[in-house]
Amino acid sequence: MRPIVLLSALLLANPAAANAQTAVERPPQFVLMAFDNCTELERWQEWSDFAAGMNSERDRVRFTFFVSGVNFVANANRGVYEGPRQRRGYSSINFGGTPDDVRRRVEYINALRARGHEIASHAVGHFDGRTWSAAEWSQEFRAFNDLAAQVGPNNGFGDTVRLAFPLTDIVGFRAPYLAKSAGLFPALRNAGFRYDTSGVGSATAWPQKIDGLWRFDLANLRINGTGKGTISMDYNFLVAQSGGFPSPDPARRAHFREQMIQTYLDYFRKNYTGNRAPLHIGHHFSDYQHGAYREALRAFARMICGLPEVRCITYTALADFMDAQNPDTLAAYRKGDFPRAGAPTIDLAALAR
Repeated sequence: MRPIVLLSALLLANPAAANAQTAVERPPQFVLMAFDNCTELERWQEWSDFAAGMNSERDRVRFTFFVSGVNFVANANRGVYEGPRQRRGYSSINFGGTPDDVRRRVEYINALRARGHEIASHAVGHFDGRTWSAAEWSQEFRAFNDLAAQVGPNNGFGDTVRLAFPLTDIVGFRAPYLAKSAGLFPALRNAGFRYDTSGVGSATAWPQKIDGLWRFDLANLRINGTGKGTISMDYNFLVAQSGGFPSPDPARRAHFREQMIQTYLDYFRKNYTGNRAPLHIGHHFSDYQHGAYREALRAFARMICGLPEVRCITYTALADFMDAQNPDTLAAYRKGDFPRAGAPTIDLAALAR
């Protein structure tokens, strides 16, 4: 395996020289790591344990979980849901398993939320909504809220199982398949969302607020050591690296893991030393590449979360930061009009932990 490249420990010789007339102070380097679907209980346990370990001595990382509404419904009770243009009781992904599976999932969600992580929406039935009207998106958002609000009664628990936070705290959205339609954004605004993460854009682009909604886009990336492009999401790495099928060869999986780590480090280094645009990384609970991508994300988080000026935060926290800036400051961020920094040292020992 090719060794991880050690980022330089030295600051630029004169970091402000190229920006002698800088307009603002340098912003933090925000890193957003989020998960879609969020069904498998094993993954809830793994990421809960990982976050607890990362934050055991000081706050280092906060994740965002884009939860599918079918996770709140046991298989036997699927008839409580009907998606737009779909038959009642149908979803394109699995429902929540047994009632006890749903109960345990809600416990994980409540515990992580209490520790500062974010719960956001991934709609309900994981359908492709690129032709949906605003009314159909609104139907799906109402269904999500109904299933979340009635998770106990819908699964035979009464009020003993419930979300321990108000549904108005769920203010972020990522569309299944990143599939958007013109009707999505009016429906998001009407439903009280603050941000959407369904877009894809430049890796060095600062977010834009359009019609009252922050657009936090995943990034177009170049896979390290190749000419292949992908976006900053594990499924897209799977397609680019192995045609959408996980490799049975352990050596190949290790290679793909290394490529993902290197690509994320390239993304991080360019933005950290450049205009400090936030990093956006999306993964799934699905076992893509037999766990190699989970290992890569954990290694990346260990290496960069907690470094000087790095903030691994939730999307709501990023929206709060963006809303607190005035237009001139945001314009300066987008131009990189602030003193630049050199890259910090990366702790390679994090790969072995």
